Amino acid sequence: MAENMPKHYKPKEIEPKWQREWLKQEIYRFNVHSDRKTYSIDTPPPFTSGKLHLGHILNFLWIDFVARYKRMMDYEVLCPQGWDCQGLPTELKVEENYHITKDKREEFRLACMDWTDKQIERMKEQMTMVGYIPDWSKEYRTMTPEYWRDVQRSLLEFYKQGMIYKKDHPVHFCLSCGTAIAKAEIEYVARKTTLNYVKFPLEGGDYLKIATTRPELILACVAIAINPTDERYNGFAGKEAIVPLTTRSVKIFESEAVDMEFGTGAVMICTFGDEQDVKWVYDQNLDIIKAIDEHGRLTSECGPYGGLSIKEAREKIMDDLKKENLVYKQETISQNVGVHERCKNPVEFILTSQWFIDIRSSKDKILELNSSINWVPEHMSKRFDEWVRNLDWDWVFSRQRIFGTPFPFWICKNCDKIILPDEEELPVDPALEERKCSKCGSIAEGVGDVCDCWIDSSITPLIISKWPSDTVYFKKTYPNTLRPQGHDIIRTWAFYTIFRCFVLTGKSPFTDILVNGMILGPDGKKMSKSLGNVIEPNELIDRYGADSIRQWAASVVPGKDTVLLDKDIEYGAKFLTKFWNSARFVEM
Repeated sequence: MAENMPKHYKPKEIEPKWQREWLKQEIYRFNVHSDRKTYSIDTPPPFTSGKLHLGHILNFLWIDFVARYKRMMDYEVLCPQGWDCQGLPTELKVEENYHITKDKREEFRLACMDWTDKQIERMKEQMTMVGYIPDWSKEYRTMTPEYWRDVQRSLLEFYKQGMIYKKDHPVHFCLSCGTAIAKAEIEYVARKTTLNYVKFPLEGGDYLKIATTRPELILACVAIAINPTDERYNGFAGKEAIVPLTTRSVKIFESEAVDMEFGTGAVMICTFGDEQDVKWVYDQNLDIIKAIDEHGRLTSECGPYGGLSIKEAREKIMDDLKKENLVYKQETISQNVGVHERCKNPVEFILTSQWFIDIRSSKDKILELNSSINWVPEHMSKRFDEWVRNLDWDWVFSRQRIFGTPFPFWICKNCDKIILPDEEELPVDPALEERKCSKCGSIAEGVGDVCDCWIDSSITPLIISKWPSDTVYFKKTYPNTLRPQGHDIIRTWAFYTIFRCFVLTGKSPFTDILVNGMILGPDGKKMSKSLGNVIEPNELIDRYGADSIRQWAASVVPGKDTVLLDKDIEYGAKFLTKFWNSARFVEM
């Protein structure tokens, strides 16, 4: 009756009532023994930052809409919730707030787990506040021993298939975080820098002029490249030039990869300035001079500049070049610089010993597999294909940190044999114990690295389908039906998941992918704490109620970036008031 409905819609009273009721009734529970058709959702495990932003909220509300709709259409819906716990941001927060260094390995790991548990509780509260009700009985966390076990089991399978190898190789390295990173973790930002025109002495007293933004790498110059169609350098191929500030000579060779329009059209090849340097070094079988170490300082191979930071070395080398009258021009240019997506600091190419997963040999199969996946919107499939076709690096998945899934390998100090644990032993942490080499009997030392966080999250479809322990459950729920995710992680989460799950099961991990865009601040820029344009869901719920946000989320176009405007949420609130009044009128 209308008299039982308050005159005004009060979301602060009504919404919590139904949130409690949904949780009490456990409307979300999945029954694997049901006769109904299964609809399984590979819900994204958010990183445990402690706060959900509006991008998270949009993603989770779409999941909630799909799950509720499919239940009404008589599907048995599996909608679990996981947490991506391990990673660099947590370690940095623990170092800052707990005052514990990673030298105290176990104490540090426990502090990371404690921090993470606290962040998860707050995020769960925010999820419930907006009416998102996943199956909390199917909750998982990537930092638990059970999760470690399955991740390590997957790595053992990859190793047995010959897809994991260890190699000294130049890799993308974040000096700020102190670890190798994958190419997919790099984003590019524009910045102003100085282009320095430097003279490289030639025989006979002449000079070859080269422009560089990285004078600190001159001591690691191992060759010079020119374009064979560049008439300015006819007759230069095969000659040698002297590296400034040294007595070393390096060869000049031709390559069509040289951009004739940049600088002088002649390029110094250093170890290592960028990916092209790496390709040239291996194609031409050039020497490698390790210029920069893992601490961001020049090595002893750089002579008198060894031990200087990159900035110090750049300044000192430029001063010395000018004293030798080897600099003839400088100009300011705009340049795209690769930065680590986590900390936004510049990334270097460092020669280190790392672990890799062979992804290049699976490119054709992954492209074929993707053609069978239904993408919403459809054009996002092309973005995925473009990323896969252009892959020219294997996945470096070792991280020189603490809070992550440990590598399940030992290496013999004597014969370098890699020792694997038995599956029954998993999970293991080889960093805590030594083993005996099964080949020569010597001591095998545990690998101290941990896995890239994408190693953890790229098997979520297998985790929620209870691979490989429960075959009945797995058959009922895998492949998953839906993968909801943002377009910003197509090259990481989507690609790595499809690749890894295919290797382990021979099937695609899901049939459909629903892609959401980014939520932009009122200024039209991506929400960022540094820009001060972040809006937390709590603020909007307090002003307009959760259902107003839900109505806004239902209006957002898949795959499209959307500016969050107060008026759009306010419109939802006004509509709900009208809807409430209509309901009161009907009740009369």
